Amino acid sequence: MIETNRLSIRPLTLEQLRLHLAGGTLLEDELGALPGHREVTEPLLSILKHFTIPFLQNPNRQPLYDTIWIARDRTLNQFVADAKFKGAPDEEQTIEIGYGTYPTFQGRGYMTELVGGLVTWALNQPGVRRVTAETDLTNAASQAVLRHNSFHPFAEDDRTMWWELAKGIKN
Repeated sequence: MIETNRLSIRPLTLEQLRLHLAGGTLLEDELGALPGHREVTEPLLSILKHFTIPFLQNPNRQPLYDTIWIARDRTLNQFVADAKFKGAPDEEQTIEIGYGTYPTFQGRGYMTELVGGLVTWALNQPGVRRVTAETDLTNAASQAVLRHNSFHPFAEDDRTMWWELAKGIKN
C-alpha cells in the first residue's frame, strides 16, 4: 500500500478486482470503506474484462503492473480514483500509467496525488527507469496532472500527446 497526504493507494487482488467490476458496494464492504461514487465505465470496463483479469490469472505476469490501484481518501473513507500500469517494464525499463478520477471527486487534486504516489513507487522498483503516459491534446486536466508530477511531453500527433518522467530527471 502507498500512503500520500490524503490517500491510501492499494493494488487490487484478482478477487477484489472482480468485486470492483460487480458494482454496488461489494468492494467497499470487502475493504472497509464507505459507499460512495465509485464508477467503472468504458473504456476501462472493457480493458479490465479483456486484459486485466486474464493477465492477473497468468502466474508468469507481474500483478502489480497489471491490476488496478484504487485510491481511498482516508478522511472520507471513500474511494475517489483509480489508476493502472499498462504492463510490466519493457526492455527499455519503461512502464505506462493510465488514470481516472471518479466524476464526483474531480477538481480536488486527487489525481495529481495518486499519480505522484504511484510514480514515486514505480521509479523505486527494480527494472523501472521511466514512466510514460498519453493524453488527448484537448485534455488540459490530465496534462496538468502530469506537469504537476514533473512529466514532460516527448511526442504528439494530431490527437495525442505522450509524456515521460525518467528516473533522476526533474524539470
